[in-house]
Amino acid sequence: MERDADVVVVGAGPVGTALALDLARRGRSVRLLEARPTRPPGTRAIGVHPAGLAVLEALGVAGDLLAAGRRVRRGRAWGASGPIGELDLGALPPPHRFVLTVPQPVTESVLREALAGSAPEALDVGVRVEGLAQDPDGVTVVGRGADGAERRWRAAVVVGCDGRDGAVRGALRVGRRGGPYPDRFAMADLPEGPELGEDEALIALARAGVVEGFPLPAGVRRWVVRVDPDDAPPAGGSALAAWVAERVARRTGLRPRPELAGGASAFGVERWLADRFAVGRVALAGDAAHVLSPIGGQGMNLGWLDAAALAAAIAALWDGSEPTGPRIAATLDAVGRHRRRAARRAIARAAGNTALGRPLGPAAAAIRDALLARYLRRPWAGVALARFTMGGLA
Repeated sequence: MERDADVVVVGAGPVGTALALDLARRGRSVRLLEARPTRPPGTRAIGVHPAGLAVLEALGVAGDLLAAGRRVRRGRAWGASGPIGELDLGALPPPHRFVLTVPQPVTESVLREALAGSAPEALDVGVRVEGLAQDPDGVTVVGRGADGAERRWRAAVVVGCDGRDGAVRGALRVGRRGGPYPDRFAMADLPEGPELGEDEALIALARAGVVEGFPLPAGVRRWVVRVDPDDAPPAGGSALAAWVAERVARRTGLRPRPELAGGASAFGVERWLADRFAVGRVALAGDAAHVLSPIGGQGMNLGWLDAAALAAAIAALWDGSEPTGPRIAATLDAVGRHRRRAARRAIARAAGNTALGRPLGPAAAAIRDALLARYLRRPWAGVALARFTMGGLA
């Protein structure tokens, strides 16, 4: 059966688009299928860690993102009674001695523009994948277009990057393990004030719950606060922005202006890990394979590391001859096992970050702060820096 592409990627978020771009740059024909006719509004993931920047640099898009974003070079840690330490990102190995903050829509736009330059016909939006079928010669992806008509694509390999409840994992009948955390958070993008430096992030472990503040472009700072179970934040908009600003002030003494300068939302957190990352000619990556707490901002970056590993392995299958089904399956399984081990470590780290910011009594908070202060000093500072910037997850 004639193929439409070497690889079909399902899901055109930041991970799926990066994977499609990487494969195209490596000389493989690719189709990228996206169910949403337009990208959803709002900014979710904002942090690009050094490991993610390395992937984007290899794809030729890091320059545009660096120009659009803010560089966080220092992380300030506060405990229940005030400052307890700092993380100096300048101690990271070159060239990326910082974490970049950039709105996710900007990241996705830059990736899509690069894909359009490398593979103009690759992206197909408004297509909802409904199933797939594997056979000895390839994979058939069955979907439905915006007009309701059935469509089919034929490929040697399929990669599902279509999110936590995506159709590809469902079609493979791959289970997952995990569930929600008891924590809820609220976030709002507020005008940046003079309290923190332009290149500084703040993690304040207040007794009532964590407060995080990250600089964004255009004079904005994203504030995230843990929601007390007995508290009920407004649904969104300016009211939620004022609510977040008041909690930041109450817990830290800082007083951001209670004016909405971007997105605002309340959200829960969860973790999931697929039982397998590959079945035959089909692989999973990004949120389709793993979901981790956003506290620490590593989920999107972990997906990019998945994509980089898959793109290199898939492209290498074509070494002058057509790859066989068993060879494809063995390759995807090997990559999947490696990435699943990395995902388990990332989920554990994110769980630790989430637990660290939960409310504590006076005695427990004092012990936590003393231990964390020691962790942020030599000889442990390098370990802490690597942990919070995705060291060892590639």
